[in-house]
Amino acid sequence: MKSILNKFGTVLFIVFFLFIGIKGCVHTIYSATEVAIYENIDSNKESTKIYIIPSNLMIIKKQYNSQYEYAVFNLKGTNATHYFGALYNKGENLLGVRIFTNANEVWKLEMKIKNKKGNLNESVFHEIGTTYRNTLIVRDNSISLLNDYSTKLGGFEYKKIKLSNVDIEFLNQVKEKVK
Repeated sequence: MKSILNKFGTVLFIVFFLFIGIKGCVHTIYSATEVAIYENIDSNKESTKIYIIPSNLMIIKKQYNSQYEYAVFNLKGTNATHYFGALYNKGENLLGVRIFTNANEVWKLEMKIKNKKGNLNESVFHEIGTTYRNTLIVRDNSISLLNDYSTKLGGFEYKKIKLSNVDIEFLNQVKEKVK
């Protein structure tokens, strides 16, 4: 009986590590399929909007009254390995295992500043060419952008909003400047 339990335990152990190993080999390259807009308004009524555009661009715009700044980011990344439930691995080994509740997708992103513009006294974004490594958690009606390094952008939840005429006009202006 003890021999059977030992064999069963060994087989279970091997199957578990095969599952984790094989699951970790399958990745999808990040690519947005539609324009999506998300917004966070803090207690000071400062608005931060994130525009995700299918050409692998993300625009983050911070605005308070007439003061604003936006940065255009090139996005590269892959999906985090989803094992089951809320368990994801966003690293290259088992040390990257994290729990993300209610997540539809989790992406490991490299965000490089392509352009920026604004009239703020102190810039929120680093210089053009700066690269951030972030985790993007996509939920049904919101996203979270978690920074792997300290910046002023991460750790917030952004609620999905509808595309307005003002947003369309802003996106068209930015696209012209980025070309």
